[in-house]
Formats: sequence, C-alpha cells, structure tokens
Amino acid sequence: MRCASRLILAGLLSVSTLHAAVRTTVGGALYPRFSLDAGGNSFMLMGAEATVTAQVTTRTRDLLTAVVQLNAGTAMAGWTSGFHFGEAYALVPLGLRLPTVRVGQAVIPFGLMADYDVHSQVIQTPYARTLGLRLDPGIGVLGSLGPADYWLWISNGNGPFVGDNDGNKLITTRIAPTFLLGNAEVTVGLSGLAGSLPYWHIDSMDEMMMGPQQHVMKYRLGLDNTTDWGPLTLRLEAAAGRDSAPSGAPVFGYYAEARYSFHPSFEAIAAYDGFHAAGALNTLSAGVLVRHPQYPALELQLIYRADFPGSGGADGHDWQVISQLAIRV
Repeated sequence: MRCASRLILAGLLSVSTLHAAVRTTVGGALYPRFSLDAGGNSFMLMGAEATVTAQVTTRTRDLLTAVVQLNAGTAMAGWTSGFHFGEAYALVPLGLRLPTVRVGQAVIPFGLMADYDVHSQVIQTPYARTLGLRLDPGIGVLGSLGPADYWLWISNGNGPFVGDNDGNKLITTRIAPTFLLGNAEVTVGLSGLAGSLPYWHIDSMDEMMMGPQQHVMKYRLGLDNTTDWGPLTLRLEAAAGRDSAPSGAPVFGYYAEARYSFHPSFEAIAAYDGFHAAGALNTLSAGVLVRHPQYPALELQLIYRADFPGSGGADGHDWQVISQLAIRV
C-alpha cells in the first residue's frame, strides 16, 4: 500500500510540470450491518472508507488517473479485510487505440471481478474460494480491441499490504467481447490465471482472518457471462483448474446471479454458488435491494443466505439473515 501510494504521488508530481490540470474528487461510504443466525444476532460496522480520485489532464488528453482507497475502520477481522480495502493504483493511458497501463494495488481481473464491483454487496462472487484473493499489488494493461475488452495483470499473489514472499508471480489474463443478442446486451469473458496464491482447505474458511499459512501454485480457467435484458440482469461464472499441492486434485467453482428491477428503487436478487475441491460447499442467497427514491446515496440490502457443505466439509448447514445499509457521500 505504501509503495503504491508513493508511486501514485510521484506520478502526480512528475506531470505537474507539464501544464496539466489536476482535478481531485473525494467520496466516502459507511456500511453498517445487522445479522441474525442460529447463534444469535450482531450489529457491526462492516466498513467506513474514503476514496480519493485524482485525474490529470491537458487540453487534449488524459495523462493519469489515480485512485486511493482509505479505510477508516472495519469489523472484518485480520487478513480478510484485504479482500475489500486497500485499492491504490494509477491508470496511465498510452494514447488513442493503445492500452492503458495500470500499476498499484488493484482487483485481480479474473472472471466477473474484472468489471463487477462486489465491494459493497452482501452477496459475493466465490473469489475467496476459487482464488483466495481479490486485491493484489502488480502492474498490467487493459484496453479494447473492437467489441472486446482485454486485461493482462502481473502481481505478487500475496494480497494487499504484503510483499512478495517467494518471488513467484501471479499472471492473469481476460478477454471479453460484448454484443447484442436481440434486445439483450451480452458480455462473454474468458479468463486464465497461473501463479502462487494462498491455500486453505475447503472446511477451513474461518481461518482466513489469520492469514495464509501456505501458498501453492494455482491454475485456473474461467468463463463468465453478463446479460442485461431490460430490467433483468444475469451473471454467470464457472472456474476450473488444479492446485499443485497438497493433493493436486482438480477444483471447480460456479456462480449464478439474477437481479430483477421492479422499480428504480426496488430490486430482487437471487444467487447460487458452489466450490468443489476434495469436498464441496454450496451457498444459496436471496433478498432485495432498496434505494431511497430521493436519496440514491442510501441503499438497503436484506439478504437470506444458507451454506450447504457437502462431502469433506463441515456437517449440517449454516444460515444468516443480513441487513446492510450503504450510506455514500
């Protein structure tokens, strides 16, 4: 985080002598959450954050966009807070029809994560199980070729606020064309990933807060789809691959989400995901999202979630009812 912030600051200072204008915006959000489960109930502040965005431009083109996310507090324990907090990166466009360079601490562009921001959502895509990371320091490029967007990202594979502990890099690529199919806009993405990543057994997800005790080589191939058809949005993702250790067994994960907007201020959500790796774990989620019609910065999510472990996982199943209010400024 410190290195990324220093790099961004150095970039801003270097372009200040080019007669460029710097426009800075500051936004923030609070995410209080109330949850109820078989063990009782709890109220917590999932996150309090500020996001600073600086854009450096001349009369003819953008030179640099820098984003720094400042975490003012979170109830997420230990290492897992890095799943959501710690973005600090710069985007440097190289010119018309040329790619944009991204450097710093940013989201790994695998599958739906490349263009679907789950940061403020109660329902999450299964990146924690499929990859074991969401944010990672690195450098790469992104851009467009005709109807297709593309990403190439080379990162440490250890997560935010951590240096490279083994010298093995994580390489992630994705290409995603967008096209019209009747009245629907369809995006289909193909992702590939290889490198050193944190490893947990399928029934030890609670141990994530203490941080990884082991890193292994992971190889993943992902296919995703986003379809917007009027008030309906569908998101699908499947990821398959293997880990180099401890068993070397194949792994497979999938995710399906549907959102239907009955009104600009009311949306129904349902999702189902699964992960299989020497065992299985499936999660069913359903609920609603409500926005204030006059104050869109207020957003309430009410979600029911149930986990169903299969063979190799914990016995029984767990459930939660989660209510989260997003307050954005």
